[in-house]
Amino acid sequence: MRLRRPPPPFFRPLAALAALGLAGCAALPPPAALFTYLAPAGAVSPAERPAFNARVLDRVSNWVSRRYFDPSLNGLDWPAACARHRPTILAARDDDELYAALNSLLAELNDVHTHALKPREIEELRRRQGVLIGFRTGPVEGQPTQRRILLVYPGSPAALAGVKPGWRLVAADSRPPGEVLGLGKLAEGQLVQLDFVDAQDRPLRLALHARKLVYPPIRDARRFASGVLLLTFDTFDLPSARWVRAQLKAAPPASGVILDLRNNAGGETRALAAILAEFFPGKIDIGHTRARGDSVADGHRSPRHLLAAHYRGPLAVLVSEGSASAAEIFASVVQQQQRGPILGVPTPGKVLVAVNWPLPGGGELQLSVYDYVAPDGRRLEGRGVAPDIVVQPAPGADPDPQLEAALAVLAPH
Repeated sequence: MRLRRPPPPFFRPLAALAALGLAGCAALPPPAALFTYLAPAGAVSPAERPAFNARVLDRVSNWVSRRYFDPSLNGLDWPAACARHRPTILAARDDDELYAALNSLLAELNDVHTHALKPREIEELRRRQGVLIGFRTGPVEGQPTQRRILLVYPGSPAALAGVKPGWRLVAADSRPPGEVLGLGKLAEGQLVQLDFVDAQDRPLRLALHARKLVYPPIRDARRFASGVLLLTFDTFDLPSARWVRAQLKAAPPASGVILDLRNNAGGETRALAAILAEFFPGKIDIGHTRARGDSVADGHRSPRHLLAAHYRGPLAVLVSEGSASAAEIFASVVQQQQRGPILGVPTPGKVLVAVNWPLPGGGELQLSVYDYVAPDGRRLEGRGVAPDIVVQPAPGADPDPQLEAALAVLAPH
């Protein structure tokens, strides 16, 4: 791999935002981070606010104009869009209003990965905590403003109120949930009216108070009587890669492995490569990334890890509409290498690679900078991975039909 720039990671949608059903990608600092870092500013006075807002807007406009992966900007007249939104952005009275106005502008790019993050959101993401209601959601097919409850955090306001996986969240304070819920959007103790539809299609309204929660990473290993090992994790990062290796090396050896990536938001390229190396004995093609202006795409291959488990037994991978970025790439590589079946429902195709660029005052612009192409030449963005075996989800059901299907394909015949 040529290192003309730091190798781009296949970044995930921000873990916390994905947990709340919002879109985006996480990223390392940009290639020129040492030269462009802007330290957080103190409080901005009302008199200074318009000029400060103008500086933030100008920086956003500049990054998008120069670095967005698609030189046509998805057909958007970017200068005209900036001019339309400029009065609202300059009139913002605080960071909440400023970043809401910036994201209204960025929404015109029609790119779910590109998003502006205010300083408080960034701090909460780093600490893996925030003022939340306490559930993770995924999309509802055919209902773009609704969200399906995938996971309820134990001890959270949602758990105490009896919210269950499989319910649909229709509205929050009579608005689309994404407009109300998310890191940095709620104040501690804030009352939110939530409209649900339960598993029996009955409408239900709950008034819940948001509170500060810590959401640890999900890593769960389960061994069945058959010897099949189920590994569930929600992020492709190096701790997860080390955890996968430790589980694969544990005695007795697994008779089969199921990787549950149904709610995995993706992660870094080095973790993706490391986990692939656990299941493939030699180097394999991961795909290509191309930045704006590149005449040749950068190719990526998994490494040979001497300490890897080198698991060669049966493998199955579970995916869903909640699988994104590195999780989709992992499933695509396994499928193209015919290493094992992919089960579940199609993934969303959220694999553009984003870089976070610093903004005045400590915020960041999360901007799509690299396009990704699978080893067979297909773009996964907007298309996703079609499973080999389609099994519809049933959140909260016991037994889990998708898991049962994976166990069945790994059963000795």
